[in-house]
Amino acid sequence: MVQQALGHLVHDPGNVGPALEKIDAALAAPDQEGVSVVELQQAKAAIRAGNSAQGRALLQESVAVALSTLKPATGDETGTTVVLDPLPPRGGLTGADWGFLTVSMLAVLTGLFLAYVFRPHQNVRELRLLLAWKHRRQNLPPQHERSGRKER
Repeated sequence: MVQQALGHLVHDPGNVGPALEKIDAALAAPDQEGVSVVELQQAKAAIRAGNSAQGRALLQESVAVALSTLKPATGDETGTTVVLDPLPPRGGLTGADWGFLTVSMLAVLTGLFLAYVFRPHQNVRELRLLLAWKHRRQNLPPQHERSGRKER
């Protein structure tokens, strides 16, 4: 409970409500072995007074004895399964690897060749200019109206 309170204080120092709930639960717990109740009460008072940094330090000190006496977790206690032997390193390229490499390179080269052969004769800039010119030509009045002369 004390470690969870510490986690709440570290994660969101401005919101001390969840940390105070965990401290209250730790004080009300039937098994308080390894926890310094006096330091826990001091930490609660410091957090309520708005000094979360001092409260955090007192919380860490209140469980320091309990944490120092714990043995490191081993085997299945850590939540892991049995560690397998390392995988053997990958060897050189096999015949299938060379085949896939050759086919993929041929596909890339074929695509580049076809893109070169079937490319448009005009580039995008020229096509845009051509379209703009045709659009302007359609919007122009007939030649006799542009010249300003009257037809006879």
